Amino acid sequence: MPDIMNGFIDYYASLVQPSLGMVTFLTNEIGNLSSAHILDAACGGGELAHALAVSGSVVTAVESEQALLLKAKAYSLRDKVPRALQFLPAPLLKLPGTPGSYHVLLCLNNASSVLQDEEEYQEFFKQAATLLNKGGRLVMQLFNYDMLLDYKVRELPELVNEKEGIRLQRRLRICNDGHLAMDTTLSLMRIDAKELARQEIIIYPIRRLQIQKMLQDAGFVVIDFYGGVEGTTWQEDSPSTLFLAIRG
Repeated sequence: MPDIMNGFIDYYASLVQPSLGMVTFLTNEIGNLSSAHILDAACGGGELAHALAVSGSVVTAVESEQALLLKAKAYSLRDKVPRALQFLPAPLLKLPGTPGSYHVLLCLNNASSVLQDEEEYQEFFKQAATLLNKGGRLVMQLFNYDMLLDYKVRELPELVNEKEGIRLQRRLRICNDGHLAMDTTLSLMRIDAKELARQEIIIYPIRRLQIQKMLQDAGFVVIDFYGGVEGTTWQEDSPSTLFLAIRG
């Protein structure tokens, strides 16, 4: 995960959670996932991996941040742990598995922001194509960088957990080399608001057309872009870029 983890790892899982509609989206776009072998790359708090395993999928969930991995394992223990769910430590460019191991590979919640340039994205897509079997699906969700760049967006919507009383603010600026700098501030939501952590993250803002070309070069033959888990068609001003690519 990006350097944003430093300073508030304990709060991450409660701030960035998989959309409740993601399982529905996957089922609608892929079909019955029962017994499907799924790799959840950068699984965060593990909620989605657990939900997929409970529904019958065989899930390998990986996370590079040890503290998050421990949280994911702890979350799975709150319920009956499916035998078909395992959590492993691994960075995004060194995912576990042999060629053709998986039917579905997930990389959600903008976890791909750790990829710092076009070469690393190309490496990731080639790795995904190798790990997926023929007809396997790569599903990724990231910021809509086309919108952030073209509309000159300088602040993202706040992430708030009212139950725990915490707020994450994210401000953007363009660097001289074309990267995006995201200034993040985590604070308590109280009258005597206390700043808990502040961090700057440097992000490579990959555009949709770049993604499409890299996927085609990596061997994906069908690529569908969506504006969100509702399944709406992607537009330049969509809130996010969500895509499903089929390996040839």
